[in-house]
Amino acid sequence: MKLMIVESPAKAKKIAGYLGAGWRIEACRGHMCDLPEAELGVDIAKNFQPTYEILSDKRNLVKKLAKAIQNAEAVYIATDPDREGEAIAWHILKLADISRDKPLYRVVFHAITEEAVLDAVLHPRTLAMNLVEAQQTRRIVDRLVGYMASPLATKTLGGKFSAGRVQSVCLRLVVEREREIESFVPEQYFTLELKLKKDENTFTAKLHQIKGAATTFKIREPLDKLTSFLNNASFWVGNTARTIKARHPYPPFTTASLQQSASEALGLSPEKTMSLAQMLYEQGWITYMRTDGVAVATEAQAAARDYITREFGEDYLPTVPPAYTVKTVNSQEAHEAIRPTAIQRTPADDTGEGAALYALIWRRFIASQMSPALYTVSGAAIYAGKIVGQPFPIEFRAQGRSLLFDGFLKIFQELEDENQETKQVLPSLVEKQPLQLVAPRVEEHQTKSPTRYTEAGLILALEQRGIGRPSTYANMVKTVKEKNYVKLSQRQLIPTENGIRLCDFLTTSFGDVLALDYTSQLEQELDEIAAGKNTRLTVLNKFWDVFHPQIVKATESAFAQIKEHIAPKPLMLHTSSHAVQE
Repeated sequence: MKLMIVESPAKAKKIAGYLGAGWRIEACRGHMCDLPEAELGVDIAKNFQPTYEILSDKRNLVKKLAKAIQNAEAVYIATDPDREGEAIAWHILKLADISRDKPLYRVVFHAITEEAVLDAVLHPRTLAMNLVEAQQTRRIVDRLVGYMASPLATKTLGGKFSAGRVQSVCLRLVVEREREIESFVPEQYFTLELKLKKDENTFTAKLHQIKGAATTFKIREPLDKLTSFLNNASFWVGNTARTIKARHPYPPFTTASLQQSASEALGLSPEKTMSLAQMLYEQGWITYMRTDGVAVATEAQAAARDYITREFGEDYLPTVPPAYTVKTVNSQEAHEAIRPTAIQRTPADDTGEGAALYALIWRRFIASQMSPALYTVSGAAIYAGKIVGQPFPIEFRAQGRSLLFDGFLKIFQELEDENQETKQVLPSLVEKQPLQLVAPRVEEHQTKSPTRYTEAGLILALEQRGIGRPSTYANMVKTVKEKNYVKLSQRQLIPTENGIRLCDFLTTSFGDVLALDYTSQLEQELDEIAAGKNTRLTVLNKFWDVFHPQIVKATESAFAQIKEHIAPKPLMLHTSSHAVQE
């Protein structure tokens, strides 16, 4: 009997159906062991040697898996295809103490389909210890920050506080955004817009320049005077331009962009999005959902192109399959984008809890392989004067666009499309053509302050700065909410008083380690370990050289505050009395 170990029971059941007789599929249910909860578990003096313990709720499962491994003729470890999955595989092998003569294989697949699973079994590899080393480095750094900074925060601030390497950076972004909003002073300004008429068609034009210079009006009076003056003027068309503009589709989803779109389109929290995506992955409906890559397998592209041609026609199929690149910092791009595993399984086939999310993933992927939408973009200068052809030194501009070819918009349109450039359609305008003024309008505006982060918006900001990884995004946001460092109000994240106090303490005491640039740099160093270009000890020593002096200083400060707090009150000497009173 061959044994395959996966992470989830749902996945085990699905794979068992693919492999059939002669196979036993067991689930380890995630990590089997970790650093001890009650102590640091890292021997700094011995090259940061970690000590791992079997998780209390996994002891019986470890015994069961060890026995299954002993009885198996061959063992296939098929944990998730990322650093965490590689580390879980490594722990399983260490706990099981597999004999050297037993065939042992590491297999990975990015989709739970029969084809992917069978192909993985046919093409096994050895354990990728570089990935394990990268995961261990991250875990050790996170433990050092969490277990050494948290007690100091608690001692200094009172109550119970928890620090975390990426969790605290996540909190810092929310607090700094809140302070930007609080310090923002809105500025008032005014604009002038004309409503004009050509035959039976009306359109708007905005004031562009006066005497060849762009204009900004912070008071209304000059525009009111100009409006009165223009009421008796003639208007005509100046230079015109008309171009064809292509709007290209978005790439297929990454973890962060899926959470962003699911929040906007479906109102889902990041945790709920990932829970539903995990379910769809385990059902074999989508590829692996923790990814920052946008690449697509050639067979998936081919299937999408066949579908597009069949359903929409050749015009909707680009000549060359689109290729996308990631623009975020420290992207690994090791995995495919999130996509459906079978194009023919359309959204109409899923009526379960994850139906809406599957539809979003399916449509985004199909759209990503389609032709761009085409717009006719029109523009015209509009002049005013006492008579046509003799303009005042004032120029207005009119812009508009009309959809020429819908392309990918036929199947997928983001909500943000509504906020793009003006949707007005300009009538056909010819130079020197007279126009009729319908009404001028002066509008009052205020500059807008930065907006608070939504959960998905915060995750996008973390991804763009290279902080954290797809497997950690949702949990980071969930943690700061559960610890009451931020609260969610009308889908916006607002720091609590405790969150602000903690953030101020951490940025003051550990500003170097919790700086955005440093956190991003550490992610890059972890990537270097995974690629075999750096070592765990080098990265840990470099981190400790930065972190240790800050720990020493923060510890001295914390105990100085405690000593001051518990010191007895000084004696008060009353010279007019024979008594000395405390």
